[in-house]
Amino acid sequence: MKKTLSTLFTLVVLSIPLSPQAAETPLKLEKAKTALLVTDPQSDFLDEKGIAHGLFAENIKELGTIPNIEKLFITAKRIDMPVFVSPHAYFQHDHNWENPGALQKQLLELKVFNRKDSVYATDLRDTGADFLTQYKKYILDGETVVTSPHKIYGPDSNDLVLQLRTQGIDTVILAGLAANLCTDSHLRELVENGFKVVVVKDAVAAPGKEAYQAALVNFGLIANKVVDTKQAVKLMTGSI
Repeated sequence: MKKTLSTLFTLVVLSIPLSPQAAETPLKLEKAKTALLVTDPQSDFLDEKGIAHGLFAENIKELGTIPNIEKLFITAKRIDMPVFVSPHAYFQHDHNWENPGALQKQLLELKVFNRKDSVYATDLRDTGADFLTQYKKYILDGETVVTSPHKIYGPDSNDLVLQLRTQGIDTVILAGLAANLCTDSHLRELVENGFKVVVVKDAVAAPGKEAYQAALVNFGLIANKVVDTKQAVKLMTGSI
């Protein structure tokens, strides 16, 4: 009996991300209360010269991650939808952590998203922690809310939830990297805080196919809706 239930649960879980029913779950967005959120749209992940790009390169290419994220930025700006970016950064004092997790230790050692200036941000431009060049015109337009950096995976350690609340946002369209880590953790924390979350499954990327599939399973279980970029644009513009 236990084995049967376990097998059934596994089959149900694995079917969720690919289920047409999940993709068609009704969700009408209120423009005034909806925002686009992109996690870690930074060079170390997305630029070919980025320190960690090699981990994501195959998935980025397969999904069309970079142009898909840009389509979301363009759509949000065109319809005046608030845009939030939750970046990742490690400063000099972060290298003094006594007990970083396995991946955190590697990121710190490789100096991914590494920055020296935690006060004036004079060191950010054109580094691995900087935003991908083609996204800068959307992020640095004086309108996009760039939160304080998150440190591990989720927004627990930055001011994202505060910034969303103060603008009356209750629904988030979520994209960015890494799908199975920061994007997943932002999804979980936002849902725990009462937000509705729509995940754009091809505007993310993970370090390999298995990690991406794991992310899809979690997206299907946790998010209010999982869509592709084309569907997300239609949701944002009210055409579906």
